[in-house]
Amino acid sequence: MALKQSLKNLLVVFCITTMGLMYSCDIKVSAFGYPRHILVVADSSLWQEFKGQFLEVFEAPVYMPVTETEFDVDWIPLEKLNEFKSRMNLFFLGVVAEDNAVSNYLKQVLPEKFIQGVEDNQYLYLFKDDLFARDQIGAFMMARDRSSLKDNFDLLKNEIYQNFSDRYIARLKREMFDRGEQKNIERIIFDNFGWSVRVQHDYFIAMQDALEKYVWLRRIEPDRWLSMWELEGNESQLNKDSLIAIRNKVIGRNYEGDQVVKEDTYMTITTLSEYPAHKLVGVWMNDSLYVGGPFRMYAIHRPETSRLYFVDIAVLAPDKAKKPFIDQLEVIANTFKIAEN
Repeated sequence: MALKQSLKNLLVVFCITTMGLMYSCDIKVSAFGYPRHILVVADSSLWQEFKGQFLEVFEAPVYMPVTETEFDVDWIPLEKLNEFKSRMNLFFLGVVAEDNAVSNYLKQVLPEKFIQGVEDNQYLYLFKDDLFARDQIGAFMMARDRSSLKDNFDLLKNEIYQNFSDRYIARLKREMFDRGEQKNIERIIFDNFGWSVRVQHDYFIAMQDALEKYVWLRRIEPDRWLSMWELEGNESQLNKDSLIAIRNKVIGRNYEGDQVVKEDTYMTITTLSEYPAHKLVGVWMNDSLYVGGPFRMYAIHRPETSRLYFVDIAVLAPDKAKKPFIDQLEVIANTFKIAEN
């Protein structure tokens, strides 16, 4: 389908002139600000028409158990761009047929091939990493007219969101491990258990049990943790009820009685690192301690060894947004590796 021809396969390298200043493509400051904050640059009337569709995707609710959002979005006018040009995430929206400041700006700075492709309804959006600053995510979406912009976004919203999210996670991973990685802990876990994850700075081994094949990595302020363990098992246990029962038994024993809130938990089929996995997404509670928070648990089945491997992440952060910490833990979880025999 022609409409699905995004710029994923079109490599475009360009520098952008903005607000009368030329920013070098080679010498750039590091992006700063809140990593999950997206600033949208668009004509004000276009944004008023379009923001409902955009926010539905990028500010989708996440239950933690207090409702948070995937990303936080704010609109800025073009004249504010110079003030915010070094923020983490910039998303530009424009219409070729319109004569307004943002659309005219985009028609001047974006590659001519892209603008022509927009008019032909072939090219719909473009990502440019390190746009004005290092580690900045820049995104552009244009259409021939407003109706086409809305239709195209509705068709491609999941693809656009996933592209943006993948860049956000890749940046988060670089930042986390650039600040410090504890390879000695990684080696200890791998040598003792035959599996491990990359261990960010400030995590410590809170518990390890060779007989139970269980390891608990923890970091405080706020309290967050990652547990790994393995059991003998088979694919018949890869259902929601069985996985909840396994988590309740293992985590409840080691975390002073934590239990899954079943009605606030669901299961998906996904991958963890390179492995097919079943994933529980939900909320844990501890009635005796009057605390709770979000958790994610991955289960991997290796039929050749009749083993089940588990990676569980959770956060306890009263009065704090929990999504950023869950995102960091997801990055660590997705470095899980099992020794090949």
